[in-house]
Amino acid sequence: MNKEKRKQIELDKKLSRIWQSYKDLKKEKQLELTNHSFSFRIDNIGAGWEYVHFVLDDQSHDFRISYIGPGVSDFVRYSTHLEKNETGTFTWYDEPGEYNWLLSRRDDVIYIEAPFRKNGFFLIYDYFKDQVNEGWKIGILRMYTNIKVIGEDE
Repeated sequence: MNKEKRKQIELDKKLSRIWQSYKDLKKEKQLELTNHSFSFRIDNIGAGWEYVHFVLDDQSHDFRISYIGPGVSDFVRYSTHLEKNETGTFTWYDEPGEYNWLLSRRDDVIYIEAPFRKNGFFLIYDYFKDQVNEGWKIGILRMYTNIKVIGEDE
């Protein structure tokens, strides 16, 4: 068995355990696990780089993404079009290095392992999708029209 096949089998086992643990919880506990605040925005697009900002439960995380690989628009397109029961990985590149994402959707919930939260977290998928889409739209508008978002820090 090759290395990629073994890696996929391990990932499948891990996700099976995670989703089974989630499924075994009472509905109130499931809701509690998905009750995170989450936001995303594009900070800047420059020559060869994109800069993005995520906030999860009041913890801020900034990333510089190289144009040598998939960009922010690819992430938005990929993460907001996950089908029910779909799992996938997404990678952004930073020279040197990379930022790996694991996105696993089951019905109306998504499990995410992100560069800023390796242990993962759950969100309601529609909320996640709305935050990513909104951050994308506001970021693009702001960059191309120099609009200041009301309430945004200087």
